[in-house]
Amino acid sequence: MLRLLVVLLLVVVFALGAALGYFNSQNVQFDYLFGSVQVRLVVLVVATVLVSALLTLLLCAGRLLGLAAELRRVRRELRNAETELKNLRNLPQGPGR
Repeated sequence: MLRLLVVLLLVVVFALGAALGYFNSQNVQFDYLFGSVQVRLVVLVVATVLVSALLTLLLCAGRLLGLAAELRRVRRELRNAETELKNLRNLPQGPGR
């Protein structure tokens, strides 16, 4: 059921994208730092979304790599603490205990 909803949502998104492309096919002047160019409006919108998504992925990847390194460090500390605790539990008991 969930898979069907996801597929349906994707079909709706693609249909809206196709409609957006069809109704916004006129050329626009795109001015950038080194010049300008005539491009279709839908191409400009799609390119902007793609560049934004790539930049977001890069920023998230950096954060995820940092969190993965911290997770490895914390797991190593936990393993060391568990080993120390196991060693303390296995110490022989003294005669007064």
